[in-house]
Amino acid sequence: MRILIAFGTRPEIIKLGPVYRAMRQAGAHVDVFWSGQHIDLADGLLELFEIELTHGGTGVMQEPSLAGKFALITQQMQSLLGAGQHDCVVVQGDTMTAAAGALTAFLNQVPVAHVEAGPRTGTLDSPWPEEFNRRLITIASTLHFAPTGRSCDNLLREGVQSDRISVVGNTAVDALLYARSRLAGGYVPIDREIANLPRDRKLVLATLHRRENIGAPLDEILEALRELADDGDKLILLPVHPNPDIRAQVVRALGARPNIRLLKPLQYTDFVYLLSRSWTVVTDSGGVQEEAPTFGLPILITRESTERPEVVEAGFGTLVGSNCDAIIAGVRRLTSSDAPQLLPARNPFGDGEASHRIAERIFSLRALQQAAE
Repeated sequence: MRILIAFGTRPEIIKLGPVYRAMRQAGAHVDVFWSGQHIDLADGLLELFEIELTHGGTGVMQEPSLAGKFALITQQMQSLLGAGQHDCVVVQGDTMTAAAGALTAFLNQVPVAHVEAGPRTGTLDSPWPEEFNRRLITIASTLHFAPTGRSCDNLLREGVQSDRISVVGNTAVDALLYARSRLAGGYVPIDREIANLPRDRKLVLATLHRRENIGAPLDEILEALRELADDGDKLILLPVHPNPDIRAQVVRALGARPNIRLLKPLQYTDFVYLLSRSWTVVTDSGGVQEEAPTFGLPILITRESTERPEVVEAGFGTLVGSNCDAIIAGVRRLTSSDAPQLLPARNPFGDGEASHRIAERIFSLRALQQAAE
């Protein structure tokens, strides 16, 4: 069986890395297309998951418009799929690479397997354009790998056939457990600043990258971080996203402030190490909402809604939007004791076995195709 896995961003590589490994272990011939949506952010990931890249996209970062990126990735995917050599294309999540890859595969009549299918906010422009991309990919897909029962319900409501949906958990948990196993035995962070973090401070990790927060909402979030830094007992750690608009706003608001460290993008194992040491996380990231519960970490979600309500229902997440007062009150509450207030509950997004379930289901697709022939 010959599979093409397509990814472009750091989160996609993290979440498809375990799938790549599971497919290889199961005996599949796996080709890999990397569109190059994230380059610097992906440092070390291919090596960590031992991914052999077979096809690289070009020019995506230089293309300023989303429509232009979509067109370019589609054209490059077409050059791979036109020969009709692949039995299935695997995409993940809601990026432009995933949407373009799924659409190109559909137009070439190659079955699409969608990993992390079904999360929805219910609002087409929030997050933008991810919510639109999710729905587009669903229409183009043959197999839908839902991370949770709620995601499965969303797909059923949209008319997806139940026998095409598998609730498997989220591969983010697989990746996190794989990376955490690498931390055992005295891991020394690659980034020297992370390796030398003080032991006597309450670490607050912040990650901010959503386009819809750029401008006034992001200013209010940054004001909250600035005031929290003045408390003196906390150290705010913020890996700055390379988006130039976000970077400029963050540096303008927080640059050279005491008790705040603006970090360059971290390698994944360093980020996992940081999660293991943090007291709480302030984030607009969907991936971090899935990862933090593995460490029992409480999360303040700087969005008005989340397509991952399971994290709120399980007690890990609190929606605070960009409300400065709510962020300050939340962080102070979670750092008010002498030790991190970790939750003993199970991660609602999976048990670390999602990738093997996905590989098994994709192989069953081949059997169905042969029976039909």
